[in-house]
Amino acid sequence: MNKDENKYQNSMDNGDELIRLVTSNADVTSQYVIFRNGYDDLYAINVAKVEELIVNKNLNIVKNAQANGALVGTAKIREEMCSVVHFDKWLGREEQTENVYELIIVCTFGHQRLGIVIKNVIGIQNIDANKLIDNSSRDPKSSQITDLFISGESRLCTIFNSDALLTEIFADAHQNEINKISLLDRLNITKKILFADDSRIVQKAVEQTMSQLGLNFEVFDNGKALLDRVMGMNAEDVALILSDIEMPVMDGMALLREVKANKDTALIPFIMNTNMANPSIIDQAKRQGVDAVIHKLDVEDLQHQISKFARI
Repeated sequence: MNKDENKYQNSMDNGDELIRLVTSNADVTSQYVIFRNGYDDLYAINVAKVEELIVNKNLNIVKNAQANGALVGTAKIREEMCSVVHFDKWLGREEQTENVYELIIVCTFGHQRLGIVIKNVIGIQNIDANKLIDNSSRDPKSSQITDLFISGESRLCTIFNSDALLTEIFADAHQNEINKISLLDRLNITKKILFADDSRIVQKAVEQTMSQLGLNFEVFDNGKALLDRVMGMNAEDVALILSDIEMPVMDGMALLREVKANKDTALIPFIMNTNMANPSIIDQAKRQGVDAVIHKLDVEDLQHQISKFARI
């Protein structure tokens, strides 16, 4: 293990204490918290989405009346109410005995704050986007899969699909955003918008939004595919680039750097559409030339930012 991994593994071994994640390097978009579910499978979540780790037995959870659901209850964390999700139940796996689940990952993404019940954390690793393989067609609850070297052996690790989790757990909020799409006014933009996101859920919602807005657009599964397309176009024909950050092959930050470093494409407006919009990520994106950073599935803000920055 590297220095960071040793630090977090030592914290796990100490047991009862409250374990705080140090996210001073959260602008490193390739940094992931590696954790185990109750079956010792490896999963990962980007550190930019994580607030802290809490020892499960130290948290008072008011149980949900629907005991068989993945949304197990509500807890008060840092003076704020927080929904608590059982990760194995969300995966569709049978819950192990309660003492197996040592930790809760407290996350904030997509305008939602929630705790995810897991077995334990191995540590933090850097995973480059070109090491991630799209796995969503095989398992809709996963985004990508990668190969990690853990404790002297090669192990497969899944980056779970946080968009799918949010859509399922907060179904009413998701549907409310979808319902807003039909109320959006058309925009007078004739140039083409290029959009990259590996999530089929987000792709569908953004496609519906841009169709309602009357826009001409193309959709790509990763930053490299979008970059190849824009480099083969007349940059003057591009109204705007809209991109997620966390994608396989080439992430959104790498795409932003490539677009802004090329004199032919540097002036194309660029909007980040992400669930990783913490202050460090926003600051990094602004320093690299992004025009706006918005939360995924905020269709009104998406309309506003396209109207504000797109070249007509």
